[in-house]
Amino acid sequence: MKLKSLGYQTDLIFPGFEGEVTDCGSYIRVRTPQNPGFWWGNFLLFEGPPKAGDFERWTELFRKEIGQPPATEHMVFAWDISQEKAVTHDFLEAGFKLEQSVVMTAESVIKPANYNAQVQIRSLEKDEDFSELLELEILVDKEFGFGGSDHRLFLKRKIDRYRKMIDAGLGKWFAAYLDGKMVSYMGLFWQGRLARYQNVGTHPDYRRQGIAGTLVHYVGNYGLENIGVDYLVMIADQNYFAKDIYASVGFRETEYLEALELPPKT
Repeated sequence: MKLKSLGYQTDLIFPGFEGEVTDCGSYIRVRTPQNPGFWWGNFLLFEGPPKAGDFERWTELFRKEIGQPPATEHMVFAWDISQEKAVTHDFLEAGFKLEQSVVMTAESVIKPANYNAQVQIRSLEKDEDFSELLELEILVDKEFGFGGSDHRLFLKRKIDRYRKMIDAGLGKWFAAYLDGKMVSYMGLFWQGRLARYQNVGTHPDYRRQGIAGTLVHYVGNYGLENIGVDYLVMIADQNYFAKDIYASVGFRETEYLEALELPPKT
């Protein structure tokens, strides 16, 4: 199965490193056996959207290819970009949620109008750098309602996974500093001609100063000039403010993705 979506092509960089990505003909099976509860590490990616009558087929296929309770409590279905309209009624009736996101891409970057020349930008190399990153991510995530020891552990494990990819030469993590303090961060990971931005975040006290846009610009130039990729890719929720930051640096909306998620029963 040949994927058209640059968004999903770059999505698969991550489970492809720590899990299994298997081409099954009309769909791609993504599994992370060591972490069966990771939704987007255990899902099915189809060549087209669901049609009438696909509910039973898709859910049965998920149980067969990915797993079922108690080991796997969720279901996630994604599909490649298509002109066809998804038939989701049966899924929504069963408790699935339709997720929509936008893919933005760039083949070059421009300096944003509110470029911040005061920040210092560098890649993270030391344990102390990633410890500071963890604390800043925890602070940023509080605004989205996340917190507690479980979320700290989740972020720590996520950073550890990214560090393994960095050590394997598949990416770098960057941060912007003011007066020696980390105030913004993001990752860049690549495969072939594509590079994917991950986890842009800025300290709440340092927003609206052009820092994130300046960091996006710097990191984009790094990917294009130092790594030699052809396309820079990011994915955001349709209503997420980060879209405007990327647009200010020259990114444009090129794909609109949909997926179906069924969370574990509580």
